[in-house]
Amino acid sequence: MRGKKSPSLTGPQKWVRVLALLFLALGLANLGRAGVALHYGATLPGLPMTVSWGYLAAAGVVWGAALLVGAVGLARFRPWGRWVALATATLYQAHAWANHLLFDSSDYARQTRPRDLLLTALFLIATWGLLNLPSIRRVFLEGQADRMESRL
Repeated sequence: MRGKKSPSLTGPQKWVRVLALLFLALGLANLGRAGVALHYGATLPGLPMTVSWGYLAAAGVVWGAALLVGAVGLARFRPWGRWVALATATLYQAHAWANHLLFDSSDYARQTRPRDLLLTALFLIATWGLLNLPSIRRVFLEGQADRMESRL
């Protein structure tokens, strides 16, 4: 017996799913970073640092959760997911750069700033560029219209 075949994704929907996977990976990485910070905080409590282990763990949890919410919203083509993804991507990078500028204390950290700036630019261009393409914006509008019709 054959099951119901799900409709295939359009090109714009595939790009949204790729972006959702990127958000998922970043979210999970941040949650992993929080776990590592908690582990190191317990095993290396006296290590001199510019920020506390608790701060690093809290930042990992907050950004991990925010990025995962964005990933879910994107993957399900929810209009709020688009806005959450845009806001989260921008604020996440702003927070990362605030940390770089305020707390980087090693020469190596300062040397990697050009690379970090390039990665930030690529991430923001990909997020804002993709989510503002007319064909991709329509994906979210159509998803909202489909959900409204199914409620009636």
